[in-house]
Amino acid sequence: MKRLNKNAVIIALAVLLCVSLGANAVLAVRERRMATHMIMQHQREMTDVVAAMADIEINLSKLLIASGAAQSVSLLGETALLAQHVESGLARLPLNVQTAAEAMKFAGQMGQYTMALVTQVSSGGMISSEDERQLEDMMTACRQLNEHLVQVEERMYAQPLTEGAAPAQENVQSWPAQEGDSAIEYPSLIYDGPFSDGRQQGEAKGLTGERVTREQAREAAARYAGVTADRVRDGADSGGQFEAFGFVADTPDGMLSVQVTGQGAHLLWMVPEQAEFAMRRTVEECLENARVYLADQGFGQMEVCFVQEYDGMVVANFASVQDGVLLYPDQVKVQVSMDSGRVVGAECTQYLMNHIRREGLEPELTVEEARELISQRLNVRTQRLCVIPEETGERLCWGFEGTFAGADYWVFIDAMTGETAQILRVVDTQDGETAV
Repeated sequence: MKRLNKNAVIIALAVLLCVSLGANAVLAVRERRMATHMIMQHQREMTDVVAAMADIEINLSKLLIASGAAQSVSLLGETALLAQHVESGLARLPLNVQTAAEAMKFAGQMGQYTMALVTQVSSGGMISSEDERQLEDMMTACRQLNEHLVQVEERMYAQPLTEGAAPAQENVQSWPAQEGDSAIEYPSLIYDGPFSDGRQQGEAKGLTGERVTREQAREAAARYAGVTADRVRDGADSGGQFEAFGFVADTPDGMLSVQVTGQGAHLLWMVPEQAEFAMRRTVEECLENARVYLADQGFGQMEVCFVQEYDGMVVANFASVQDGVLLYPDQVKVQVSMDSGRVVGAECTQYLMNHIRREGLEPELTVEEARELISQRLNVRTQRLCVIPEETGERLCWGFEGTFAGADYWVFIDAMTGETAQILRVVDTQDGETAV
């Protein structure tokens, strides 16, 4: 009887071992299939981005020889839509953070610039010689960017998709720029808002905290996306200065791609994979929800400084406030669905690069003294103390918002020297306002 019991135990253990090995084999095959599917999806997305970039370059070349307003408006409008497609497509690709951020910024600004030209030409204006130079610079940058993306695309398609072999993990998670890839010189284009393209090089001052594990980052990603951790799966990681864990969150607003920094589990960026929402909420309601979201996520006191509306989203730039001083370098761009009113996107690179407590925020000039230094032609509506970014540092300024000859302007006066530091003009487009 004992021998029978012993044999039964051995048989049971053998059965369990076989079941376990079989389950592991099934899971391994499933993981390989998922990794292969991810690579194929990224390949298709990259092909779409490359094709859209090629179409943009062609449109820009046509614009330089277009002779009629209707033709120009058609080409400009199509270019703006293609630029938005490129920006959203790049956000879903596992590219090097710096490569993706610079390319996405260029695509976004190019879209806004061409939409501003649509308004200009539709209102009876002409494409000026300065606009033509800007279009030529954009065309050159598009060509350089597309050459770079084609190289990345070739590396992606070189990845083997053999069913029986798991793709290399580094190839699944990231296709960074390789040594020898040429630097792309992006032209200075229209801003999303005042100083929204502030310092993004050097030391990341706002990147604080200890290293986190992937599971800790997953918990953070779930919090940023507003879901539980079981609704968050692994996505493409990022390398470079902002080494980040990548995730995809299944939310009531659709799939959101989320990047969480390995140091401190900060939100690097979050973007909806499909961004076309019904317009059921007001802009004011969406902005209030954005303020609450930023406060809940630990960004501290922030103030909206620029607002746009497109694809059923309210897109707002928020800047930090310290002791009543608006810090333009410390900006976060937030996207809010006008359908649900929830935050579905955020871009925090500039905030993480610059956010730190400032010293020396006491001006030498009073606001009255600074106001005397601006043109009396400007009808001032608002005024406040602020910090603005420059290539070599920052400036404490008195910022004045006002109107002249039917147009809106921002004028920034150095609060220490009285020098005019910057003048920006606001341009209306069908999506909202842009500043140039």
